[in-house]
Amino acid sequence: MIRRRCRLMRTLRFAATALAILFVCAGVATAAPFDENRPKVGQKAHEFEIQGFKLSDLKGRRNLVMIFYRGHF
Repeated sequence: MIRRRCRLMRTLRFAATALAILFVCAGVATAAPFDENRPKVGQKAHEFEIQGFKLSDLKGRRNLVMIFYRGHF
């Protein structure tokens, strides 16, 4: 009885580990591909306008940090 329970627990632990590894590998495989056209860190942004806001309106005032949440709206 005890050996059977230990074997079951070992099997469940192995299955959980295998499933976790599978999810990690699937997440890495579906990550966004590298885009060579995206801006690099420290690179100046191109002029754009969003809802009446122009990037050039803030030029020379202060540093600007832009954060875009893709798919979160």
